[in-house]
Amino acid sequence: MSINFKLDDRRDVDPTDDPWGRTWIGWAEDLSDEDIYKQNRGVWLLGKRSRNERMATFSHQGRVKVVVAIDDFEDVPGGKQAIIGRVLSAGDPDYDALIGTVVDAFRNPVTYQEQGDRVCACGCGARVAGTVTFLPGHDQRAVHERISKQWGSTLSFVRWFDDTYGRPE
Repeated sequence: MSINFKLDDRRDVDPTDDPWGRTWIGWAEDLSDEDIYKQNRGVWLLGKRSRNERMATFSHQGRVKVVVAIDDFEDVPGGKQAIIGRVLSAGDPDYDALIGTVVDAFRNPVTYQEQGDRVCACGCGARVAGTVTFLPGHDQRAVHERISKQWGSTLSFVRWFDDTYGRPE
């Protein structure tokens, strides 16, 4: 699942009434995904359920327009919250699965959306559902394939890592 934030058309707001001093909020076609995220990532009333989500979407007129990977949350004056995250782009499996999807028609500006099927992040092409990124064991497969390609073996990687960064304690 992901948190969806429903945005209206861009509108000016009084910075003296806004907890962050913003001068505008909302969606406009000529804005970058990063601009939409920065202006609209916060000042939401989020419940405990939100802390379990790793993805956020921003929608306008019923379709997802921006996809963000959630890293954390922060409190905003007035008992509200904001997400802290990274704006995703084409080629990211979560972005590709969510961008342009239809969101629910509920009036609440914050809703939770089913994420649907996506492709395993290891590159095998298999479908994964929900918030799963890899099929079972495929994360390890992906790591070992990349280690073997660059260093030849896990032992060679461990030796390189220890020589470069020091042995972990």
